[in-house]
Amino acid sequence: MNTPEKDFKAILNEIRFYESGPTVDGMERLGLNYHKNFGVSLIKLKKISEKYRPNHHLAGLLRTKNFRETKILALMIDDIRKLNINEINIIIEDISTQELAEQTVINILEKDKKFYDKANELINFDNEYKISCGFVFYSRIATIDNEVKDAFFENFFQKGIKFSDNKSIHIRKSIARAFRQTALRNDELKTKVLQCMSVLKGNNNKNSDLVYEEVVPLISF
Repeated sequence: MNTPEKDFKAILNEIRFYESGPTVDGMERLGLNYHKNFGVSLIKLKKISEKYRPNHHLAGLLRTKNFRETKILALMIDDIRKLNINEINIIIEDISTQELAEQTVINILEKDKKFYDKANELINFDNEYKISCGFVFYSRIATIDNEVKDAFFENFFQKGIKFSDNKSIHIRKSIARAFRQTALRNDELKTKVLQCMSVLKGNNNKNSDLVYEEVVPLISF
């Protein structure tokens, strides 16, 4: 039986085997900048992770490397049952791209209700990708969990309005997703989201209009 240390070395070898320079160049053009990036696709990373998860020790070893691939694999492989709040905060602190924001939500935060309060914490950060992560988290909870009360989602409405004119396309698109998925939960929330959209429309702001256009046409039926 392999130890986490041996698995760690095997994973590093797999990452280098799948290295793709052109993919790295494409990611950089999209603004996905990392200290070290081997350009391994998310599909290949998911296949690698399936051989080892869940493994909290191995995920910790992967986080010692400042590589795009090891950061994402750590999220995919970790055992959320063994993650404490301090470790979650460290993971959140490491969010430095939109890709990491989304992978953190999909692989860690949405997996356990005890992390749901992090959605509101994240949108109160002074950081583009953490704010975006918070709105992505709200949109995912709206999509996957039918038991959450309406008031939970109403918590982000005012911040959604406030940040709708933000220069960051990541924040604006994440806000649109959060409003859109929340509106699809029930008629009451849909009405309240449309009221928020009316506020955005009244702002006469180009960025806010883009959020409006990504929400209203898709929920008005």
